Amino acid sequence: MGGANDDESGRCSERLPPTATLLLGGDGPVDSDVDASLDVDPETTNVLVVSVARSMREVVEEWRRRTGSLPAAFGLVTYAEFDRSVSAAATGRPSRQSLPGRNLTITSMSDSGDLRRLGTAVTLYLDDWADTDRETLVFVDAFDPFVDAAGVESAFQFLHLLTQTADQLDGRVVVRLDPSTTDDRTVDTFRPLFDEVVDVTTSTALDADELHTLLGNSRRRFVLRALLESSPLELDRLAARLARRENDAEPTAAERDRAYTALASVHVPRLAEVGIVSFDRTAKRVRLTGGDWSTDRLERYLSPSDDD
Repeated sequence: MGGANDDESGRCSERLPPTATLLLGGDGPVDSDVDASLDVDPETTNVLVVSVARSMREVVEEWRRRTGSLPAAFGLVTYAEFDRSVSAAATGRPSRQSLPGRNLTITSMSDSGDLRRLGTAVTLYLDDWADTDRETLVFVDAFDPFVDAAGVESAFQFLHLLTQTADQLDGRVVVRLDPSTTDDRTVDTFRPLFDEVVDVTTSTALDADELHTLLGNSRRRFVLRALLESSPLELDRLAARLARRENDAEPTAAERDRAYTALASVHVPRLAEVGIVSFDRTAKRVRLTGGDWSTDRLERYLSPSDDD
């Protein structure tokens, strides 16, 4: 495939990670086989974790399991450690301290409803790391407690500033929200703030027969081939390309609409259900999720002869 229509932005061979990712999933460690947004190179990345309920030991051990070693610089903003901090108990203010012998800094907080103070604490880390030549990742491991404590409006404002600040400093943000404890309206309120929304609760393991059935549809194969070339893609452009392919000519508006409806209501949601793609309905954007659905694995199942 080639031509300007097939590569509108000239980014076919380059897949940049999203600046801001919303993970819809419950509490506990995020399975790297389900979502790859937290996969980092520990030698070239600064990581800041914000956690309401988890202790320093729990967070550190999880990241050691994930990356093999702690990132180059590791920061933790935690509310679980507040009572243990002598300075925090004495002053009532957040306490930031570096642990001896490690490039690890912990900030103790007390009020999860005070998102302005949290924003200040996060910004201090980002400013400190702005002049390094390493990437920066901010991970909020559970955002629903902040929503409960501060309200939806304050939570929205915090996320808006966080994603903006990270983007300006060339950092990435990953925020996890439990959809089982958050109503759909609140989730939809937050969606536009993120480049990507990944539902890590819907990924299912498919055996060879199930995968063969799923990819037995030529439109679903077309979607995956297009995403292997360039991911993410806007749904309207994907539909226009599909309509052009199926009609062997420049499609009419009605033909593009039919292709769009089929992709939006049937084929893309089906691929999203099993975790192969992520479908952001608000932004009308589709992307490959990574994880177990590697490029090599998909290409093995997408033989060109299937569409002959």
